[in-house]
Amino acid sequence: MRSLPPLKGIIYFEASARLQSFKLAAGELFVTPGAVSHQIQTLEEFIGQKLFIRQHRGIKLTNAGIRYFNRISLILKDLDQATTDIGFVTKTQKLIVSIPPTLLNKWLLPRLNYSYLTDNSIAIVFIDTIETLDLNKENIDLSIRYCIEAPKEKYYRLLFQEQMIAVCAPNYISKPLDDLADERLASCTLIETTNRLIQWDLVLANNNIKPYSNQSKIYFQNSMHTIEAAIQGIGIAFVNRLFVESYLDQGVLIEAINMTVMQEKVPGYYLVSNYEKMQNPATQLLYKEIESYVNNDITIVVFDN
Repeated sequence: MRSLPPLKGIIYFEASARLQSFKLAAGELFVTPGAVSHQIQTLEEFIGQKLFIRQHRGIKLTNAGIRYFNRISLILKDLDQATTDIGFVTKTQKLIVSIPPTLLNKWLLPRLNYSYLTDNSIAIVFIDTIETLDLNKENIDLSIRYCIEAPKEKYYRLLFQEQMIAVCAPNYISKPLDDLADERLASCTLIETTNRLIQWDLVLANNNIKPYSNQSKIYFQNSMHTIEAAIQGIGIAFVNRLFVESYLDQGVLIEAINMTVMQEKVPGYYLVSNYEKMQNPATQLLYKEIESYVNNDITIVVFDN
């Protein structure tokens, strides 16, 4: 009977040796550095050889570790090719992603690398909603959530914070308002989306300005309709800058008011998944792909629950 080494230990060893770091290997495999260290220790006990020299500032392969890594790398490549050849990884996986509708339309769809998804046999089913859905109950693999507080799931990343601005069609006002106290605001129609966490009334109150009596207002449930109403010259819309950046560049919309929006408790968009869903390699790939669309200086936040 064959005595095979633990497969998980092999995978963790290969990643650690290739990256020269337990921490980096843990990030790639979506586990904790402690889990990586434990699996490698189990592998070392099985083999009866030390594979790494643990140093204060990192790790270094032993001579045995170097020899083992060279052999293991070839074996894993052969295993990957063998699996591909018989077609196990050519089956397209459908991943379910929940995301706010306007973020999907204005941000994610234009950025998705469809060739990358095809090459990795990934198909996405989008649920366009701003509601916070339970990943397990709704069978959702990834979610982009709009919220103020950080999610409680094991894996999340802040993609960006919301930056709200007031916009209108160029011919709606003769020139931009100086500030929120500008008397011309009273004669303007204010447009907003009901599910935004920062609204006109909140911004006015934050700037110590009382709402005008009989102020004309129009409400929409979806930011895309709010933006379209502003483009049509109906009024001044309060929207996320990200959603109207292209319209501002094209001159279709202009910033209507020189205003300051509250700086505390600013909503953000978080990429979210949990431990169970992230055991699927396809989910890991899509998570990393969406991460790549934001600036690299935003820190990944991971809870060790």
